[in-house]
Amino acid sequence: MPIQWREQMSVGITEVDADHQHLIGIINEFEGAARRGAGQVDEGNMRAILGKLQRYTRDHFAREEKMQEAAGYDGLAENRSQHGALLARLHTLVVQYTEGKLGATTEATEVVTSFLNRWLVDHILKTDLKMRGRVSPKP
Repeated sequence: MPIQWREQMSVGITEVDADHQHLIGIINEFEGAARRGAGQVDEGNMRAILGKLQRYTRDHFAREEKMQEAAGYDGLAENRSQHGALLARLHTLVVQYTEGKLGATTEATEVVTSFLNRWLVDHILKTDLKMRGRVSPKP
């Protein structure tokens, strides 16, 4: 089921909220491509979407950390740690997916989709919302 942006996910920083919405869009694109494929998934397209997700996630985390650092945000170390762990897990999943180590295509896309939906929403709601009112957009 696609992720729906909800106002309670807003951290109140336009750039961060836009990044989160874009990440949701990429995750929904992956899920949609898997669903449309119905057993005949275009593996090249799926890998391209995952590559796009990895790049955008890395760029988003860097932007977010830069804002937090500039604001002297006391949650920066926790966020950096979580970002590193999320990027590592995403990389591992992408490698396992592309090497066929997550099972049949249908199972593999379900494993990846489930992880992506869970980590993004959890990270926004449990970690990023702590920035609300404490981190300003870059000058």
